[in-house]
Amino acid sequence: MASLCGEHHYGNITKTKIDSILDQLKKNGATITGNNPWTVDIHQHGIILQGTWDEKTSTLTIIVTNKNWYVPCQKIWDTIDPLIQHIASLRDKDVQ
Repeated sequence: MASLCGEHHYGNITKTKIDSILDQLKKNGATITGNNPWTVDIHQHGIILQGTWDEKTSTLTIIVTNKNWYVPCQKIWDTIDPLIQHIASLRDKDVQ
């Protein structure tokens, strides 16, 4: 699927961290379909994301597959990047 805003890659993402990210997205009202890749509809401003996890390299790749015309790509990444980078910096035992 093509990205409207390029793709961002995040290292040090383990299975524990993937499970936590998906759980938190659901708790915050997102609809998630699929299983690697996952399609995530956050139900805000038409934003739909796709996440793909490479278990061998522990890398999560996120793309934006849909958004309303008035939403700048940089605003989306300014929200996602710090969250995923924070999760990546945690030890698995510290992930909730």
